[in-house]
Amino acid sequence: MSDGLIKSARRVFDILELFRARQCPLRLKDVVDALGMPTSSAAALLKTMAQMNYLSFESASRAYLPTPRLAQLASWVTPASYEGGPIQDAVRRVGRKLGETILLGTPTDIYVEIVDILRARQPLQYFTHVGSRVLLVHSGLGWPLLAELRDKEIVRIHRRTVRQNKIERGVSSLSRLKSGIAQVRRDGYCLSRGMVTRGVGVVGMMVPTPAGHRRLAIGVAGPQERIEKNLAKILAAFRAENARLARFANAGD
Repeated sequence: MSDGLIKSARRVFDILELFRARQCPLRLKDVVDALGMPTSSAAALLKTMAQMNYLSFESASRAYLPTPRLAQLASWVTPASYEGGPIQDAVRRVGRKLGETILLGTPTDIYVEIVDILRARQPLQYFTHVGSRVLLVHSGLGWPLLAELRDKEIVRIHRRTVRQNKIERGVSSLSRLKSGIAQVRRDGYCLSRGMVTRGVGVVGMMVPTPAGHRRLAIGVAGPQERIEKNLAKILAAFRAENARLARFANAGD
């Protein structure tokens, strides 16, 4: 595959991400200015996406807007009725109870991708953004997700992470990872003490999901001392919501 084709594919996703961020119609100039893309390339991609009915084009305003066909492409992967309903309700309830930053993550290759965030009410809080990624083998959200896998799969992910120079062996050795995963399996949660960011504590736990749904882990993040002090309260909040979510997740069984 030529570099030109690879670049074009990447630009298509850059445009889609821009629509997601702006959530409004965009003109050619908006796309060019925001992405630094050559005008001719942006025009060709927008025109092609419109011809394929993934974008609509309003001639009066000369603006493009995603169509329902685009939204339907991945609707089978993430049922909006679940993550947009029961999960969102659970995240809000946990946030109200704890006042800390609430994270929702899903595994992507060797990473956990943050797919939703509820900001803390505390003046001193942990900050990240939707779309950011942390390593499965070295994070409070990653260990609960790994704990559900077979040991040989965990070893494979660790080796790939090291091979890609994403982490040094000494920082997160395989023996330390195995020991940590064993504790998560016993306790049902992970308490991360500064694994990703010094001084930040994260409590991570799996979230019940319907069959065929992407796997999700929920986490609460904040200053390590505060998180450790409130560990019992955090776990009680998580377990109460997981009991509710299990009823939704198993409704179709």
